[in-house]
Amino acid sequence: MHHSTKVRTANSNYMHFFNNNRAFIVINPKAGTRGLAYFKRTLARFQDVFDYSTFPDINEFRTFIRKNLGNYDVFIAAGGDGTVNSLASELIGTGKILAVIPYGSGNGFAREMGFRKDIACLAENIGRNESLDVDVIYLNNLPCINMAGTGIDSFVAHEFHNLPVRGFFNYGITTLKIATLIRPFDIEIRSDAGVITRKSYMMSIANTRQFGNNALIAPGAAPNDGIFDIALLRPFPKLLFPFFAARLMSGKLKESIYLNYYRFDGPVVIKTSEKRFHIDGEPVNITDEISVSIRKKSLRVLKCRENRWV
Repeated sequence: MHHSTKVRTANSNYMHFFNNNRAFIVINPKAGTRGLAYFKRTLARFQDVFDYSTFPDINEFRTFIRKNLGNYDVFIAAGGDGTVNSLASELIGTGKILAVIPYGSGNGFAREMGFRKDIACLAENIGRNESLDVDVIYLNNLPCINMAGTGIDSFVAHEFHNLPVRGFFNYGITTLKIATLIRPFDIEIRSDAGVITRKSYMMSIANTRQFGNNALIAPGAAPNDGIFDIALLRPFPKLLFPFFAARLMSGKLKESIYLNYYRFDGPVVIKTSEKRFHIDGEPVNITDEISVSIRKKSLRVLKCRENRWV
């Protein structure tokens, strides 16, 4: 196996290493200087396990993946949920294995699948060479492997995306700000089972249980059951928001009288007056009605010893 592709380096923060290994790491350069320094120090000990590179932009990394799909068995996203989604989008249906080194603010998918920052542990899991087939949800033609939706979480994603400094603290402050300003919007969900209409503060379409940071919005969701969950949060007194947040972080939100859960194994059509969505934590604007479907067990994910779904 020989890799002839060269990666253009824009500045000293970009780095790459090719040694004909079977695992390739896509490093998000926005992980920050400390993050990149950590990778340089740690990956030096695993030159016989990983090839890796940073990329100036998402299009360049996706082009590289397409050109080099046959050169690797495992592709690893080092970054947040958005980086994971971008890499997964290139791997769906290919039989190649996705893995994650979580370096984002929420890391919802990585937490659900048992991935950690421990590169030695990742190398061990790659050596075991086991994988799990998981479902992929589509909003129109946009793939989602963890969580999508509109309302509180998507408004936070849109505002958070523009912050110069991220992190859990700023995420919490942004969420509180959104919660105090939010107004109800209309949701209509059409399926073979009928029509659901609600006024809502939030609609979450869930392939796994959590947004990230162990905030469990859909405690009954599983990534490999052939079903997607939709959670609708009805308007509630804003004074109750701290209690809502506490239940969200403790995994007890399902007990809330303001939440309704629905489960689907086939397509649904969603109409809403709200256009600000997120897909795997990344802000998107969707102006048309949305067809939500599921492609069952279409993505291979590396099995970790810490993976609760194994």
